[in-house]
Amino acid sequence: MHNQKIVEINKNNISLAIKSASFPVLAATLVHVVGDIKILDDLPKPRMAMLGEIQGYFTEQDKQLIKSIALPLLEKYFLDTELKDFYIPSDDEMHKIMNYVVGAEVSEDYVPMMLDELNLRPSKRIKNTVAPNKRDMKDFSALIIGAGMSGILMGIKLAEKGIPFKIYEKNSSVGGTWADNTYPGCRVDIANHFYSYSFEENHQWSQYFSQQPELEQYFQTCFDKYDLAEVTQFNTKVSAMTFDDSSNLWNIQSINNGSEESEEFNLVISCVGQLNQPKIPEINGLELFGGNIFHSARWPKDDQITGKKVAVIGSGASAFQIVPSIADQCDELTVFQRSAPWMFPNPDYHRDVEDGKKWLLENLPGYSRWYRFLLFWPGSDQLLDSLFIDPEWQGGETSINETNDQMRQIFTDAMLGQLRDKSLIPKVIPNYPPFGKRMLQDNGAWLQSLQKDNVRICTHAIKALTHGGILSNDELHEFDTIILATGFKAQEFFTPICINGGDGFFHDQYGDSPQSYLGIAFDTLPNFFSTYGPGTNLAHAGSIIFNSECQVKYICSAIDYILENNIKHLKVKQDVVASYQEKLEARLNQMVWQHPNVSSWYQNSKGKVVTTSPWRLIEYWKWTKKFEASDYEL
Repeated sequence: MHNQKIVEINKNNISLAIKSASFPVLAATLVHVVGDIKILDDLPKPRMAMLGEIQGYFTEQDKQLIKSIALPLLEKYFLDTELKDFYIPSDDEMHKIMNYVVGAEVSEDYVPMMLDELNLRPSKRIKNTVAPNKRDMKDFSALIIGAGMSGILMGIKLAEKGIPFKIYEKNSSVGGTWADNTYPGCRVDIANHFYSYSFEENHQWSQYFSQQPELEQYFQTCFDKYDLAEVTQFNTKVSAMTFDDSSNLWNIQSINNGSEESEEFNLVISCVGQLNQPKIPEINGLELFGGNIFHSARWPKDDQITGKKVAVIGSGASAFQIVPSIADQCDELTVFQRSAPWMFPNPDYHRDVEDGKKWLLENLPGYSRWYRFLLFWPGSDQLLDSLFIDPEWQGGETSINETNDQMRQIFTDAMLGQLRDKSLIPKVIPNYPPFGKRMLQDNGAWLQSLQKDNVRICTHAIKALTHGGILSNDELHEFDTIILATGFKAQEFFTPICINGGDGFFHDQYGDSPQSYLGIAFDTLPNFFSTYGPGTNLAHAGSIIFNSECQVKYICSAIDYILENNIKHLKVKQDVVASYQEKLEARLNQMVWQHPNVSSWYQNSKGKVVTTSPWRLIEYWKWTKKFEASDYEL
């Protein structure tokens, strides 16, 4: 029923909408509609839930049976004039519904987290109101650095608490990475209906994995809804910040539209993230190239692609999206690849969301929440066990354990099935274990592009750039345009801000090996917190928004404690950081990302993973649920 817009509620439209349903989710919502969990006893059971599989492996016969039961119940629910309550099951019943939806037992340990994420109880629903300020905060102010995903989230939560704050944003608009990255094909690689704030659903995503303009607009809409413009200074780049022990204030130096400014704050919260400073590769002669050259995160407004000889340096997430989007526009396109990417088969990657699905998300009570849960569960911690290196594994250097090896075979077979040109096999099949680097979503577009007549892939190392092009394998390749799809300075946290918390400059102390507690607090930075800090990037599960919500909840809990107890100076203890770092590094050393055959942006200059979280989501959720004052010097 794609492109058949549903504009009203009637029997025909309800029937049309159901055709687009996720049937495990549809079944779950019937519990709310009829007010009795026993209805699930009369319905077929999903076989299992996997990433990208939202139908529970139901047969067509199963789907028809669920539809035949659901349709008259929904018609009565929507069309009966009598006002109906939305039935909220007990926690035990909610657990049973979870088990049904995913076709497996959801561990008791996960139920509180999932109930929190489901957020179905009216008393827990987030309201767009500012809580009354019962505390004297006239002498307190916080600074949020950055108005991307985490900065907007932090601002929303501080505003709800009535806490005075400002946001400094270096750009002229909000969105962070979704404002910076405007290259062709730029899109999210986490399912959209999960890649959103838990309290601000969007039922009208146009695609299952939406493109940059729509994502930027989502965050702009949230920014506007919570009136954050009045506390935000755009075009304001923080250059330096120094903590004064005598006043317990941060002095913030910034450049606002070219003018230097200075302001003091009691508390600073960094929301600059890990992916905000483009990484320019160290290639001899980079400055000599006479054509167009730019980083993918600094895409020019004028067309420098059409009819040109184009080189893309890199084959990671950005290149993976750029190459299929520009291949047909280029006269010639060459991809310079250091290592091939692993890809997860996903036919929905570029697919539009059906109008019927949008209608269900918007109108059927509980549907959007259970749909989000179904996306969340198989992508939570179900994968993590397969990412531990088995020291007894004898399967060679391209896998780390039996399950990982099975995944390697599945992914390899999927790629081989797309290759007409068998000469590409040694170039596109990775030689490292799956999930060692960021796993990319594969709908066939990447390998189709590499097999076009005007596209080639070069796996020889780049020796140098010249005025006319790229020297590789003793051959000069001439180009008009070079695109640097080379990622970001992810390991150099808080760059280029010069930070001194009273014990010396942060970057002089840590370089690209930062140490923290939970990726949130640092024992050298008083009255300072961070979102998306060291060891918090998610490479195995969930959504980075989920992690940010955990971090923001923790920071808000800390601020509550600061204000309620009139705390002027707060810094996490050294031994707390040391203990956490020891656990973090011990876990990371067991993981695929630290495998000797893997080199990625997760690692610093010494080959040590510093960006990525090895924790189960449930572990991190529990640790960040509440601020513990005993972990801090007060």
